[in-house]
Amino acid sequence: MKNIYLYGANCTKAVWDDLQLILDNPENLIIEYPHEITEKAETISDIAQWAYDTYGKDLNCNCLIGHSMGGLIALELVTKFGVRCEKVILIESNLKPAEKFYRNLMTPENMAIHGAKIIPMIKGEAPFYSDELKQSLQTDFDFTDLIHNSTIEIHGIFGDRGEANYKDRISDLNLGKDIENNINFHFIQNSCHMPMVENPKALAAILRELC
Repeated sequence: MKNIYLYGANCTKAVWDDLQLILDNPENLIIEYPHEITEKAETISDIAQWAYDTYGKDLNCNCLIGHSMGGLIALELVTKFGVRCEKVILIESNLKPAEKFYRNLMTPENMAIHGAKIIPMIKGEAPFYSDELKQSLQTDFDFTDLIHNSTIEIHGIFGDRGEANYKDRISDLNLGKDIENNINFHFIQNSCHMPMVENPKALAAILRELC
C-alpha cells in the first residue's frame, strides 16, 4: 500500500534514505518541496496548498507520514484539503512549543556519527525558507486545532532522548489532556529529533506495524 512522506523544514528527501532502504516499498511517495515554494511560503498552509495543487488525489494513501513541519502539513492536508488516508503519523512534530527535554537535534553519540551529513544539509537548506515560515514554527505557535478538526487516527512518534523511563515525556509536549487523548504515542530508543537517521530500524518496525 502507498504511504506518503513529508520531511521537515531545512531538510531534503535524503533524510528518508536509510528508512526507505529498510522498508523497501516501491509504492511509497516522498514529497519534495521546491525552493521557490519554501522561499515564498509564510505558513505551512502555503506548502500544503502547493502539495494539494501539485498532487491532488494522488495524495490519497494508506498513511500520511510527516517529520516535524511535514507532520503539520500532513494534518493540514487531511483537515483542510480533504485528503483521504487511514492514518496520520507525526514524527517529532510539535503542535505547541515543547519543554527543554525535546529541544535537541540528535544524541551526542548520533551527532558524532551523522552530524557530518545532517548539519551541512540543514545549513544548506535554511536560506531557502522564508523568515515568516521559520517564525511561524518557532515562536508562540499552536497547531492543536488540526487535531481538534481531525477524525483520522493519529500517531505521534518521538525520540526518547536516551531516557526510556522519563515520566514527563508526554506532558513535556505541552498539549493538554484533550489533545493527548487523541494521539497514540510511540517512542524510539536512543534518538532525538531525527529518528529516521538515528534509529531507522526501530522507526521502520513501528511504521510496518501501523502502515
